[in-house]
Amino acid sequence: MVLQVVRASIKPEQREHWLEVIRGNAARTRAEEGCEGYQVAEDLEAPNTFVIIEQWANLDAVYRHFRNEFEALMAALGDVFAAPPEAWIHDLASTLTLDEVLAKAGLTR
Repeated sequence: MVLQVVRASIKPEQREHWLEVIRGNAARTRAEEGCEGYQVAEDLEAPNTFVIIEQWANLDAVYRHFRNEFEALMAALGDVFAAPPEAWIHDLASTLTLDEVLAKAGLTR
């Protein structure tokens, strides 16, 4: 599994444009082969700062996604960013559920 985490601070006056573009990007991305999830959230402590979490089957799917969407997405967003966005791509060896972690920690819920 691969997780992509993006943090983007946008200009307040560009909020509606950002939301429109990201909604469209979310729909297209979710339809891509290998996309297993795409969520957008706003940071409760930093208005107009958003976190996007994408879940992918593998790195090849991420590479295809970038080749197909990245340049068009950046062009559509235009001048929305208040600061350069940050992104991290995590290639995960394993994933545990909360219950599994709690059990390994000797806790139960």
